[in-house]
Amino acid sequence: MAAVAALFAVAGSVGMASAAETIVDADVRFLPADQAIRIEGAIGARFDADVRAALEAHPDARHIVITSPGGMRAPAMRVAELANARGLTVRVSGRCASACALLWAAADRREMTYDSGLGLHRSGLDPSLGLPDVLRRRIMARNDRQTDDVLRNAGFPERVIAVGAATPAESMSWFSPYELQTGGVSFVLLDGTGHAAALDIATGHVLTGATVAR
Repeated sequence: MAAVAALFAVAGSVGMASAAETIVDADVRFLPADQAIRIEGAIGARFDADVRAALEAHPDARHIVITSPGGMRAPAMRVAELANARGLTVRVSGRCASACALLWAAADRREMTYDSGLGLHRSGLDPSLGLPDVLRRRIMARNDRQTDDVLRNAGFPERVIAVGAATPAESMSWFSPYELQTGGVSFVLLDGTGHAAALDIATGHVLTGATVAR
């Protein structure tokens, strides 16, 4: 039983990268003017340690700003926990997919730029793990249930959750701030100048000077 539990722990932390697609960890740096930790790139095994180190070096950081194609689930969730513990806002700038979307959804304080998007799909596992098919399916099913629970807790509509759950691991379904806001997801929308804004529900146009409820 202990061996099976260990396999679940290891496999559950692995994202979509295959053995031929070794994850290159995201660039993590501090932007003094924005008081933000800026993250660009994939979520690898060092991700949460790198973000933690940046926050310890810059305790005045107020935001985490991320652009990422995704990667490993467990480090992403640990960064969400870290952001929540420190009262930081997680802002999506550009595209944020897979484990990145999970991180954003798990954050208590969320922002999106008007031109950003979230990408969802079913979970996948690194084939190089060599897991038996039965165990592989069990782990992916568990990961998918966790994803659905995180999205549901963040207020994602069932339609969006269902589309993500039906999207193969090697593909991606993208959702705009308009789709998420009208679906009931709570976040602050930012316009092109970085100020709080809202979306005109009828037209989808960005309205400056108004705040979407957290």
